[in-house]
Formats: sequence, C-alpha cells, structure tokens
Amino acid sequence: MIHFDRYRIEVRYREFEGLSEIGFKKHTALLADLFPTADEMVLSMKACFHKLDQSASVIYEVPDIRFDVAENNRLLELAVPNPRGDYMGVIIDILSLDIENARIMMEDIEATCGFVRARLCDAMRIMEISERDYIRRLKDSVNLLANELRP
Repeated sequence: MIHFDRYRIEVRYREFEGLSEIGFKKHTALLADLFPTADEMVLSMKACFHKLDQSASVIYEVPDIRFDVAENNRLLELAVPNPRGDYMGVIIDILSLDIENARIMMEDIEATCGFVRARLCDAMRIMEISERDYIRRLKDSVNLLANELRP
C-alpha cells in the first residue's frame, strides 16, 4: 500500500530503485501560450526525459491548470487554482541502480526548477488526479525508465 501522506514515494522496479513526487514549479512559457490553436490532447501533458549514467528521470508538467502557491522553504502551504497563476503542477519520477543516486538526482532537479514539495495526497487533490491515475502513470513511467537504463 502506498502512503499518500508523504512527500515522496520510494519505488523498486526490477533491479532499479527510484522516487516519485508531485508538486509545483513556476511556469515558463507554455506551449498553450505559444500555440493557442494547437490540439488540446497534445498540450495536456508535457514530459522531459533526462539520463545521467545509470539514473534517469521523467518530469511531467501538467499545464492545463495554473496555481497561486504559498510556500515556506519550498514546502507547500496553500495552492489555489488560478488561470493566470505563476505555478504549474509537476510530477517527477526517477529510477536508478541505487536509491542514493535517485535521491541525488531528485535534489538536483528540485533545486534547478525551484520545486515546491507537497504531500502526495494534497497535490493529487489540488490537481484533481486520482490515486488510480497516479499509480497507472507511475507504472508506465518506471517501465519506460527501466527500458532506457537497461544495458
């Protein structure tokens, strides 16, 4: 059973270990802003893939909802949907040969994008993502990452 009152989920998949978390970051120029007539399905979720040695990550931006976020030391205090808000939802999944490398990569990603951590249950409720959808997306994500990391 997954504890959704934590900030991160630890994952084991085949010979790999990893982390998953959901939170917020300040948005940059969104595809929807640059191409307002583009197909909504294409814009519904944007993913960025990163690989470093035997660690890899997928960062999903959820650009269809923006938020105003109050945070303290990069921990969420309050998030309110606002179409003109400065923040977007982000899901980060990482897989590595060991959990320590996954933690290092997660901390680097968080620092780079100014990630605001949220308890999984809070972020899922705010972003209206169901537990089943989150778990299904996580399984797809770790499968993709494992295939990319395999020698």
